[in-house]
Amino acid sequence: MYCKHCGSFVDGNLPYCKNCGAQIDDKHIDYGYSDDKSSFWFAFLGFAIPVVGLILFLIYEDKKPKRAKSAGKGALAGFIIRVVLSIILVILYFVGAALLYNEKPHDIETNIPTTNDVYAKETTDEILEEYVDVTFGEFEVTTNGYFPETSLDVTVKNKAEEQYTYFITIEAIEPNGARIATDTVYADRLNAGQEIYLKAFKYVDQDNLNRFESASFRVLEINKYGS
Repeated sequence: MYCKHCGSFVDGNLPYCKNCGAQIDDKHIDYGYSDDKSSFWFAFLGFAIPVVGLILFLIYEDKKPKRAKSAGKGALAGFIIRVVLSIILVILYFVGAALLYNEKPHDIETNIPTTNDVYAKETTDEILEEYVDVTFGEFEVTTNGYFPETSLDVTVKNKAEEQYTYFITIEAIEPNGARIATDTVYADRLNAGQEIYLKAFKYVDQDNLNRFESASFRVLEINKYGS
């Protein structure tokens, strides 16, 4: 049979329409369906906690369909709103992350100049002339009974009026100008007028020892960094 109020198909054994809650047969008024009506609290519980709304809908679907529909509609609305809010939050998160990412290179470029920007105009000869003195001692070879130990004394003096750090590459060359080897020493944060004593070529291949005996030494490259 069909409900005369909403037109939905109705099980003949039920006293009320499951779709709209209208009474089907006056004989069944005492089954507890007469007080069925939409419930704000069922809708609110379903909206606040969609899982609870689904449970209420399943429990009251046959007994009190109007209340069940209230809980079901509330649960559906709560679920949809949560999904929409989650999507919006994800979009906002990625938009914010993208904005921060785009800002970082600008901040670095503006506030922290690169080494090339600061020192591009200074050659090694200019640094030697204006900022630092580098002098070499004798190249020494000693034997500890197992293998020869080598060293070249290097004195680095900061003649600038500010504190600087120097990376100095030293070249060992033969009388004919052929390069034998290179080594780098590090003079860390020398104050104005301060000097430091370093050693280079501490690990020379035994095959090159004879070549080092007649070698001369010079500064190949210097990198200077402010404090």
